[in-house]
Amino acid sequence: MGEINEENVPFLGLDEFLEEITDVHENILSYNENLEKIEDIQTKLLKGIGWGQEARKNLANDLDNVIKHNKAIEKTVKSKIKAGYAHNFSSETEETIKQEKLKSMATLMMESVMRYKNMDIHFKDKSKRKLVNAIKITGVKLSEEEIADKIERDDIDSFITASIIQETEEAKQQLGEVKDRHEELKKLEEDIIDLAELYNDMLELVESQGVKINVIEEKIDQTATDIHETVGVLERAKEMYDRALTKKKLLAMIGAALLLILLIIIISASTSGEPIIVVVDGTTNPTTVTEPQACDPSQDPDCVG
Repeated sequence: MGEINEENVPFLGLDEFLEEITDVHENILSYNENLEKIEDIQTKLLKGIGWGQEARKNLANDLDNVIKHNKAIEKTVKSKIKAGYAHNFSSETEETIKQEKLKSMATLMMESVMRYKNMDIHFKDKSKRKLVNAIKITGVKLSEEEIADKIERDDIDSFITASIIQETEEAKQQLGEVKDRHEELKKLEEDIIDLAELYNDMLELVESQGVKINVIEEKIDQTATDIHETVGVLERAKEMYDRALTKKKLLAMIGAALLLILLIIIISASTSGEPIIVVVDGTTNPTTVTEPQACDPSQDPDCVG
């Protein structure tokens, strides 16, 4: 039936965690394969004494072995899922992957456990009817309801032995079947209780993560909102920068034009040899240049021609 890895290895990262999940999934598949074997053996056991006491014991032993293997799988899967939920990843993305994988595995296990429980309940009902019939064959003077009541109260030894008066081979065979079926019934009741507890444990593990999952989803939504708002701020900042840059370029062009005009005036004045008075105000009015009036040397002794 294969080996079961019951080691609880701490998760170091996402890759190691996913390996553990694969191992859990393989265990669940083995568990379901064992359910097929259990169902087959239960069907054979319901056929009664036609198999003979020895054959019934062999079947019962086979059933016990498969059940033990499944119990080991139940323990391993529950332990690994619980350890998985206890491990926290630093990344929200990895944490979300963890939650999804564990919930998926827990759901698969719960479905298998529920199937197993229903199988056992069905087998218990049929086994109980078989046991009632087997007791009636011994000659007990009780109704089916009274026999069923004694079975429920685990009180059959007191009247079965007394009712079998003839120590014949057939009587021994009948008594043996009654006792075997009664033991099988008690084991079934214990298994059904264990399966119900396991199902509830798995359900609590999944439900306990509901708040954490909601918090993670809220953080992811908030992060998306923050990113959207940040992009909006950056776009507005870029628009303001582009406007400032355009204004700066315009001022630089105006300054360059004014400087060019001033240089042209200075160069013109220096090449003519005449003094030029340049008046530049802060407005955009044209520059005013004043030239001296000509003189007559015959009339003005100070005039130089």
